[in-house]
Amino acid sequence: MAFGIGFVTVAWLFTPPAFAGQDCECLGNGKRVKEGSVICLQIGSSQRYLARCERNLNNTSWKKITDGCPVSQLTPWTAKKAALIQG
Repeated sequence: MAFGIGFVTVAWLFTPPAFAGQDCECLGNGKRVKEGSVICLQIGSSQRYLARCERNLNNTSWKKITDGCPVSQLTPWTAKKAALIQG
């Protein structure tokens, strides 16, 4: 009996802890995203915000960076130039 308890104790001491792996991912907008990536999260039909995939207590979670998401727009000049480049 004592031998069994001692064996279990030694095995427990030398068992590596179960940490999250190197390739952690978050799930956002129906897609898997690597840890450290920043995306625009769509929550419901109206709420959107910029968030980063981070690890918190061995679990991945989204960290809100800012309300809303950046929007890029083409000016008429760049749109015309892009059309010329595409042919």
